Amino acid sequence: MATRSRALIGLAAALTAVYFLLPAGAAAEAIRVVSPAIAVGAILVGVAQFQPARTLPWALIALSMGLLAGANIVWAALFFRDDDTFPSASDAFHLVSALALVVGLLILSRDAVSDANGLGTIEIAIVGVAAGLAVWLAVVEPYLADGQLAVGDRIWAMLVPMLGALSVAIATRMAVQSQFQAAAPTLMMVGVTLMVVADVLRSVEELRDSYGAGGIVAALVIPASLIIGAAALDPTMTRMNRAVEIGRLFGFGRVVWLSVAALTPLTVLLTLLVTGLGTATTRVLAALCSVVVVVLALTRMWRLVATVQGLTERRGQDRLAAMVEHSSDVVLLVDADGVIRYASPGLASTLGHRSSDWSGRSVIDLVSGDDRDAAAAELRRAVSLGRGGMVKFEASLVRVDGERRRMEATIANLLGGDAVDGVVATFRDVTEQRNLERQLSHRAFHDELTGLANRALFLDRMDHALRVVRPEADPVVVLFVDLDDFKSVNDALGHGVGDQMLRAIAERIRNVSGVGDTPARLGGDEFALLLEDRGGVDRALDVAEQLLADLHEPVALAGYDLTVLASVGVAVATPGMTTAGLLRDADIAMYEAKRAGKSQIKIFDPSMRLSASRHLEFRSDLANAIERDELRLVYQPIVDLRSHRVIGAEALLRWDHPTRGQVPPSEFIPIAERAGLIVPIGKWTLEQSISAATRWQARGPQQVSVNVSAAQIRSDDFVEHVRATLQTHRLDPSRLTLEITETMLVEEVESTSGNLAELRALGVLIGIDDFGTGYCSLSYLQRFPVDVVKIDRQFVEELDEHPRTASLARMILQLTSGLEIMSIAEGIERPAQLRALQELGCDMGQGYLLSEPLEAEELERRFGVG
Repeated sequence: MATRSRALIGLAAALTAVYFLLPAGAAAEAIRVVSPAIAVGAILVGVAQFQPARTLPWALIALSMGLLAGANIVWAALFFRDDDTFPSASDAFHLVSALALVVGLLILSRDAVSDANGLGTIEIAIVGVAAGLAVWLAVVEPYLADGQLAVGDRIWAMLVPMLGALSVAIATRMAVQSQFQAAAPTLMMVGVTLMVVADVLRSVEELRDSYGAGGIVAALVIPASLIIGAAALDPTMTRMNRAVEIGRLFGFGRVVWLSVAALTPLTVLLTLLVTGLGTATTRVLAALCSVVVVVLALTRMWRLVATVQGLTERRGQDRLAAMVEHSSDVVLLVDADGVIRYASPGLASTLGHRSSDWSGRSVIDLVSGDDRDAAAAELRRAVSLGRGGMVKFEASLVRVDGERRRMEATIANLLGGDAVDGVVATFRDVTEQRNLERQLSHRAFHDELTGLANRALFLDRMDHALRVVRPEADPVVVLFVDLDDFKSVNDALGHGVGDQMLRAIAERIRNVSGVGDTPARLGGDEFALLLEDRGGVDRALDVAEQLLADLHEPVALAGYDLTVLASVGVAVATPGMTTAGLLRDADIAMYEAKRAGKSQIKIFDPSMRLSASRHLEFRSDLANAIERDELRLVYQPIVDLRSHRVIGAEALLRWDHPTRGQVPPSEFIPIAERAGLIVPIGKWTLEQSISAATRWQARGPQQVSVNVSAAQIRSDDFVEHVRATLQTHRLDPSRLTLEITETMLVEEVESTSGNLAELRALGVLIGIDDFGTGYCSLSYLQRFPVDVVKIDRQFVEELDEHPRTASLARMILQLTSGLEIMSIAEGIERPAQLRALQELGCDMGQGYLLSEPLEAEELERRFGVG
């Protein structure tokens, strides 16, 4: 409660005490005149200071207090002249004062929810009727039997108390509505209640002709008026009419006091009829009050139901509106002609257009020129489908800055609907999603390092060329290009310089290619060039010679002028030739060029197939490699990028040839696959890896990753072999990860899906190796049981050099995180790459920065596993 309100209440107590101490006379009655006048001043001060939203009700209350002061002046003048004081002009002032107070309080009590349908007014009327009847019984009824009492006297005695009873009902409702936590409504209720008590007692004494100056009844007007003034001096006077929450319309206390008020007239009527008490006039009045209350109660119930229904619908609409307002989607309401009637804030946040600028314009104007006709046709189709019709399509919308954004559009026909009468067009921005799909699609058919076509695209172009070639046209020619001694560049200067050299060589191959030719990188340091229907062998030789000449020009890298030459094999397609046969012939010719001294060009001749005997010898040596103990495994640690703890290792196969030294896997693995040796070699690798992991698990939760080929996965006994090996070495299946290439997952999807599912059911983890270099779509990660995704080293290599690569890596990591798939980055060689991967949220990593591949014994000694 405010300080000034307390001060005014203290003044009320002091003036009341002084009134009793003074003798009955003009001085004492002056206090009864001054008190309402002070209340008027307090109300004016409160309104000026707090500036309530509604000033009219406070003006009426101030007017009521002023009239009360006037009533007291008139009464005192009549009383001290010994004139009749009842009925008199003083009672007229009292009546108008009471009426002004009722109207002021009624306006003040109206709130946004209950009075929207008149509920608050009905409640006040019910309570007012009950209170008025009570006043009638207390004040008027005792004197109705007195035939000497004039009708005018009865009316004057009744009107003011009955209006006062209505004022009490209104003031009490406001105090209850504030839960008695706001001082102003509570003080108003107390002041009005005292005022009504004073009026009722004054009416009784006036009828008895015993009302005079100096009594308790006369003194009550002093605290009553000043307490009303104190209510206006509290800051809560601005919240006298706060809205009622929907839940409180059904509050227990509210229901109880309304029920009591509604039943009071009926109870009085039944009591009067049963006991025979009361006059006929009182019984008729009680009956009328009962009827009025019943009608008011039924009206309140009907309006309450309508209010609840309206609020429920409004809340649903508000919830929907809030969703639309806070959605990044662009939601438009248009008419049948496509004219925009409403645009959500998503139009500004997504496209930069202000919603107000587009009201009355056509939605088709938002669409880019290329898609405009198609979008207009889809809109017309949605309208033609009738109410409930829906169409979906994609189109590009134009931002305010001219940028095009790809949108997924949904057009719903709601014309003639109750809630929404129009066509709702929703546009969802799928630009990033489509860009990612295009990038992944590009990666599926292009080499990430060089930008040339990859093996998949090259074989597809070959197949198409062989199928459509015309008999009279020049034959299809393939150039197979293999770099000479490129491994020395990687060994001497590192893979980073080697990759830059590959890009430079790819650019030179692209330069010698003509329109319609397909240059490709098949893998490693192998390239190919497809020539279709242009010049045949003669042009092929010209292109090859130009390429070798260009390759003699050095490339400046890492402070060196580097020159890498190449051997070129040329194969000419013959009728009925397959892509595999043509590429094989070009490969054989390339090997003949190398055998002839490198940096040579050789055209395939059937006799060259005899030189393939060398490959047969290689295969023979590889077949005996296991028995001769020439194969061995090294293990590259896999590190948790958060804790920097070694959690496992990847098994890597090495072949120590007795005459050729260490043969890299990139050379002997393809031969093993073509020769059918990959399955026994794979079994040996799996057994050795599981045996090593068995020693590790005694010291901690270590993981071992093993690469497996498509031939292994396809074999009927592969799952059983894995199960038996795990049981033999007593290794928990969850500590074994089998890695398959991304290309194998796509190309061998039908033949391997069953075994992959069985392996995963066994508890073995499945990983995708070199993710991002093939053409695995996002759907494959959702359809097949994958636990680990290994991000290809090409992504890692360019993380600290190319922001676009970092963005794509971030998308892939977000994808794996969303699908709850473990991510491992390969080829971490620089601290900047490690920091970037940690910031992007990559889970695991491996590479020479963390550790080179180690022998099992060295791994155990260095990292404490085993």
